[in-house]
Amino acid sequence: MTVVPAPRRFTVNEPPSELVAGCRRGDRRALETVLRAQSPALERLFMRLTGRRSEVEDLLQNTLIAAIRAFPGFRGEASVRSWLTRLAITTFRDHLRQPERRRRAQLVLISDQEALPDATQVDRQADARRGLARLDAHLEAIAPKKRIAFVLHVVEGYSLEEVATLMKASRTATKSRVFWARRELFGRAGRDAVLRDLLTRDEPW
Repeated sequence: MTVVPAPRRFTVNEPPSELVAGCRRGDRRALETVLRAQSPALERLFMRLTGRRSEVEDLLQNTLIAAIRAFPGFRGEASVRSWLTRLAITTFRDHLRQPERRRRAQLVLISDQEALPDATQVDRQADARRGLARLDAHLEAIAPKKRIAFVLHVVEGYSLEEVATLMKASRTATKSRVFWARRELFGRAGRDAVLRDLLTRDEPW
């Protein structure tokens, strides 16, 4: 099996226009190709937002189903990545508003017959999960709008302008949300070296 190197963090890999056109037509193969490529980033985003692996699968599947239904109306005003992120944010907000209505969604386009990672890869992933688990636990205590803005900007690397667009908010409100989320995290976990390193990184504001 050929191992494809992971893309550099924050690199945006947009699907070719012919694939996007296929998705808009409802072409099954095009949808599977595009959504499979974008799923890891969405899964990572949901893991940062909710901190619960048990909820991530439902959120991801519901987002992908929403994308399949919405693709005919996609006109390319934003990148596919940004468009899917906005759908993910909407899905997450609905999830918070209606927790009693959560149900397991199934998506036949995404096959679960993936190649199993080798032992070394599993170890690296386990170490990374342990290192980020502390951040997830603290993030869960932050109010949703501040949490979403912080995760998108600090963890996912979107600019403040992009976050503002994704959340349909002003840049000022977005910057304020990130600031107060960061401050709350400092207050909750100032003695955590891993979290402190993330919170004190230079910001291109």
